[in-house]
Amino acid sequence: MEISGTLFMMLIVSLVVSFSVLAVFLWGAKSGQFDDTKRMMDGLLFDSEEDLNDAYKKEQKKEQSLKKSNEESKN
Repeated sequence: MEISGTLFMMLIVSLVVSFSVLAVFLWGAKSGQFDDTKRMMDGLLFDSEEDLNDAYKKEQKKEQSLKKSNEESKN
């Protein structure tokens, strides 16, 4: 009788932990935590902090130029 009680408790605990992990994953997926794959993959290509800062500056310039060209096309 002792073993079946222990197994039942282990089953309940494992189900609670599994559903908790699933809930956290679904929350992260719905809130956009995994949406920035481009920056993550680009980050793997650069070795130093200086390279990462340069890549960030290039990305900012690109966004500014796109924003500027969109404003010019509206006028």
